[in-house]
Parts: sequence; structure tokens; C-alpha cells
Amino acid sequence: MKKITFLVLAIAMVFTACEDDDLRNSDIPSVVLNGFTEKFTKATNVEWEKMADVFEAEFEVDRVEYNAILNLDGTIVKYKYTISYDALPQAVQASITADYDSTKIDDIELIQISEMSYYQVEFDAEPNDNKIIFEKSGETANDVAPW
Repeated sequence: MKKITFLVLAIAMVFTACEDDDLRNSDIPSVVLNGFTEKFTKATNVEWEKMADVFEAEFEVDRVEYNAILNLDGTIVKYKYTISYDALPQAVQASITADYDSTKIDDIELIQISEMSYYQVEFDAEPNDNKIIFEKSGETANDVAPW
């Protein structure tokens, strides 16, 4: 009987530990929700997480995956969304052709920080994937951290 009780408790603990850490909309300050909905009026399937002093929203707009980081005052710090290879500027495509193996592209995202757009290209590599950030000019943006 003790073994069965222990087993049931162990299974319950595993499921509790795996529980999603997403926040409900009611857990998000209204100023943050307002800042978010002002920018992303068509957002669907929104999931929220709190990290330190920012909130991260993961959502979709017209079936495109997005992520956004917002300050506690509702200001959007940055956001990103998935794009196709063809949506990359020609200069970025040329850099990839010249310096990287385009057959190993795993994911491409446009990152918007303030008024600046960057292009994050994730290349399949072993043991870890490699994310490279490009400016519109095709140059790598070493001062922008991969996200």
C-alpha cells in the first residue's frame, strides 16, 4: 500500500512540475495588456510569461508566429515574427549565399527593436543550432543578441 501511495504522489509531482508557467490575462497588468493590444490588434492564441521585469507574449497574427517583449509600463521593447527566405532583403540573401549553407536554414525571423529591423537566421548545426543576426545591408549585427 505504501508503494502505491508513493507512486501516486510521485506521478502527481511530475505532472505538477511540468505544469505550464503561462499567465492568464487577468494576471497581466492592464497597462501591459493595453500596450500589447494597441500594437497587435489581430493577435490570437496569446500566451504570457513574466521574466524578471518584463512580460513576454507568444501569439499569432494571421497564422504567423510572433513573440513580443513588453516593459512593465506596456512599452514594446522588441518583437519578432517568422518570415520566409524570399522575404529577406536581397543583401541578406547574398550574404547567406556567400558565407553560409542556405540548405541548413532552420528558421527565419524578423526582429523589430525600436525603429530598426534585423533578420535572425537559424542554421541547423551540431550539437547546437547557430543563430546569426543580419542588418538590412547584409552585414552581421554583432551588437544584437539572438533571441
